[in-house]
Formats: sequence, structure tokens, C-alpha cells
Amino acid sequence: MNYMRYIIYLLLLVISAAACRKTNTEEQASDTDSIISAVQSINIQPDTLLLPDFSFGNIGFVEPAGYRGTEPEDYAHMFEEEWYDFYRDTVSGEYYLHKAELEVGKFYDDCLQDSTTYIASKRGSFFLIKGLQPKEAHIKSLPVNERNKHIWVGEQYTYTFNGRIYTLRGDGVTVNEDKVYMGDNEEPARWDEVINYRLYLSEHGVEGEQLLIAIPSFNDTFVELLWMGDLDEDGRIDFIFSVGRDYESRRVELFLSSQAVEGEIVRCAGESGYEFDC
Repeated sequence: MNYMRYIIYLLLLVISAAACRKTNTEEQASDTDSIISAVQSINIQPDTLLLPDFSFGNIGFVEPAGYRGTEPEDYAHMFEEEWYDFYRDTVSGEYYLHKAELEVGKFYDDCLQDSTTYIASKRGSFFLIKGLQPKEAHIKSLPVNERNKHIWVGEQYTYTFNGRIYTLRGDGVTVNEDKVYMGDNEEPARWDEVINYRLYLSEHGVEGEQLLIAIPSFNDTFVELLWMGDLDEDGRIDFIFSVGRDYESRRVELFLSSQAVEGEIVRCAGESGYEFDC
């Protein structure tokens, strides 16, 4: 819903109706003031629904980054566990899972003006994953382009994967429409102010939609589709989304089809987050 357009349309519609009923100028002015006051009283606020409600399971999921408030020894256990690099080959553009070459240490955080613990991989992987046993190193993926990585209110995108058809649909309240230049694109991309955002997933031939993500409000950020494919190798689609609510923090969610229960297509199987505010 475009909230501002709706309000303006409602205002004009009711004013026109009042003008048809009234002939006296003072009465019309009084009606118009009342209508404006009534419309201004309509105020949609962010709600409190926040999804997914992640609970830790058997899948480990970490984004290589700096983690404030921790020490290298906090991650010593990772060297005794079976972690995999999830990375993209720079030549082929394909995604792979290989045994991770972990690095944990300290670096100087300019914003914090102190040393911060980092987790990294020698391969420069996107994510570190534990709990999956890949049958093949190559991970089948679908491309995510610059124009469909943000699924705005009123937008939906359909994908075909292994003979199944999936649709992601955005819903919520658009408070303000805007456009910004992103990356090297010559044309500005949509960048709206949104509250009460909902992202739904459906599968063709399966009744209903699954609510994947719900976020009440954003501070100069938005939900972003980072990757989709078959990470758990069960033949069904999986997703990785960035769901940070503030531009100075990062939160990433992993959705796997193999973790879904009855009535679900996927389920949140892992999350990783950190802050980098100055």
C-alpha cells in the first residue's frame, strides 16, 4: 500500500463529495477543515511483529567479520569442528562448499578505536557453515540481480528451480517512495521508506503462502536477497537474506528447505549478526 497516495486520494474524494453537497462557501471551508483533521488523525505506526523467530539448531552459520565484545579464545572450538567455506569462484561465478581454512585473530577497529576479534577464511568465503555434509562441492544456485534483490511492497518475483515454481512477494506500508543510485547503475533504483514489511514465499501447486520475514521498520536499510539455490542438496530451494534493521548493523538469515516442518517451504536454520557503528 502506498500510504501517502492513499491518504491524498481519500482527502480529495471526500472534499469533492462535500463540495457537491454544500453551496455555502463558509460551510464548505468548515467541512474541508474537518476532513483534513480527520485524515491527519489516521496514523499507521510500526507494529511489533519480528520474524523469523530463530532458535539455535544443528546448523552453524557465521559471516566472516569483526565481532566486538569477544575474544579469539571464544572461537577456539571452531578449529575442532567441521566448518565449510561457502564461496563463489571468481572465474566461473559458481558457488562451492569446501572444508574451511579458518582464521581467528585481532584487528584494529577505527570506529571503536580498539582491537576487535575477527573470524575469517583464507578463501575469502561469504559464509562459514557447519552441520551440512555436502555430497558435491558445487552448489546449484540461481542468479540474483541488482533489480530483484530488494522485493518492495507490491512487488513479486517468480523463480523456477528443479521443476518447482516459487514466488517471493513483498507487502507492507510504503510511507514514502524514492529512488537512489546503487553501484554502477546509470538508472536510479527504487528505495522506499517502508514500515510493517512482510515477505511471503509460495510454491506453485501448494495452497497458501508462508510468511518468512516480518520487520516493523528500517533505518536506511532494507531486506535483501543475497543468494538462492540448493545448499542442503535436497532438490528444493534455499535462501540467504540480509535482514538488518539499521545501516550500522548487519544480520543475515539462512533458510533451508530440509529444516522445514509441515506447512512450511523453508525454515530459518541459522543466523549471523554483528555491529559496526561509529
